Amino acid sequence: MSEIFGIARSYTRLSEIEQEFLERMVASQNFVIHIIGWGYVENPRVKFGDLRLGLEFRLDFVKPHEPVPVHYFDLELRTRSGVLLFKERQSCMYDGKPVLVGAGLFFDLAWDIAITAIDPKLIKMVMPNAIGLTSRFIDKETQQVSLYGNTNLSTKDKKHLERMRFAEAFSKEDTKNKALKAGVAETKAGVVKK
Repeated sequence: MSEIFGIARSYTRLSEIEQEFLERMVASQNFVIHIIGWGYVENPRVKFGDLRLGLEFRLDFVKPHEPVPVHYFDLELRTRSGVLLFKERQSCMYDGKPVLVGAGLFFDLAWDIAITAIDPKLIKMVMPNAIGLTSRFIDKETQQVSLYGNTNLSTKDKKHLERMRFAEAFSKEDTKNKALKAGVAETKAGVVKK
């Protein structure tokens, strides 16, 4: 069995260099969450493992004075210097209805980000002495993320990886569809963000 698979072979692990990159980013408190149209959260509580980055934060609302329905949040994870690390639209629908927000309210939120590979350019920014391939899933020739990357897998492990990536793609598509539905619902409701 290959060591690239995590617990119960249910995910692929980040490389040791990628994990060290995350450790350094967390230690330097270099994460800022930008909630488009609503504000920023500096120094979110961060948890990470060999697959994911978990961010916990409180979003305090200072506007609008009258509660308004919110169908989704556009989230961006950035470094303090403004480098975009990840962005995602998350649905705010509950029981088929948008949440209501207004001045004086807050949400305690958790944002989980599953990571397949970290861009080598980001790793070199934080770890300039890193050499060679920094991710298992960066192809040697193209320098792009690919299904097998630079791994040497058996036929059985390749099939297993293909099934895992299919399930990951399905999950990502489901998240996008929920956010899209939230956006359509917002448009139908005639909501205008203030």
